[in-house]
Amino acid sequence: MKPIKWLLGIALLAAVPAAAEAQTVVTGTVRTDAGSALPNATVFIQELNLGTQTNASGSYTLTVPTARANGSSVLIGARIIGYSARATRISLVNGTVRQDFVMAANPLRLGEVVITGAGTVTQVEKLGSVRNNVDSTLIRRSNETNIVNALAGKAPNVEVSSASGEAGSSSFIRIRGQRTINGTGQPLFVVDGQPIDNSTISTNGSTASTSASNRASDINPNDIESVEILKGAAAAAIYGSRAGQGVVLITTKSGKAGPTRYSLRTNLTTDKVNYDYPLQRTFGQGSRGAAAVCAAAGCRLTSGSWG
Repeated sequence: MKPIKWLLGIALLAAVPAAAEAQTVVTGTVRTDAGSALPNATVFIQELNLGTQTNASGSYTLTVPTARANGSSVLIGARIIGYSARATRISLVNGTVRQDFVMAANPLRLGEVVITGAGTVTQVEKLGSVRNNVDSTLIRRSNETNIVNALAGKAPNVEVSSASGEAGSSSFIRIRGQRTINGTGQPLFVVDGQPIDNSTISTNGSTASTSASNRASDINPNDIESVEILKGAAAAAIYGSRAGQGVVLITTKSGKAGPTRYSLRTNLTTDKVNYDYPLQRTFGQGSRGAAAVCAAAGCRLTSGSWG
């Protein structure tokens, strides 16, 4: 019995290195084009869902089980912020496979994978935030020269009001009511990815004021391709603190493939004063329309005036 046990033990010890040799080990280094090591670079085989990071010397090691290797050809890549990504195809044979990467600097950081908050592709019913699309056809049919006025009644919980009925007067928009005591409470307007200021310059004085326009009125409603309204801070988190009251995303029209087409649309707005207020055209020194009189010697006229 003892010789049989010794033979079984030797067979098991011989099987361990054989199993270890059956694995595929991918190793190598990640360096710059100047030869410097790049620590913390990500090396991955996307097809096998395997990945690792380089150590302080820029070296990495990936172990692929035999069942997943099978001599197949896979794409292995390396990525690190500030450098262009590299990828190459290798064959996973038994033993050690060496693959080194030389990374070129990418100072503009173009092509990197970033999380934008609104750049993901998903179904509408899976979204956790509220968004409303406004048909650009309805905006054009409203015959409003101010895009803010054109949004009135086009989306729920969107309140639009005008400062006055004068031509060119400003308009105010608010989503889901007043939610702050600081600022105007208006949403952020983003036109083709560029935030714009929809504020109005106040000309109010102690005795008189003039009507001023909001800056979003500079956008021609006929140039708008689509309008999307993001409600709440969660939906607009990508745009920062200025979007705490929501965001109005406006996309303008651009050239498309196909035959050339022309369209013409005109709009004329006139104002007519329906009540004429009389103007004060006479004035003078004195009080209540009577001129000041000073007949006595050494008297002084009053400093008051009327008119």
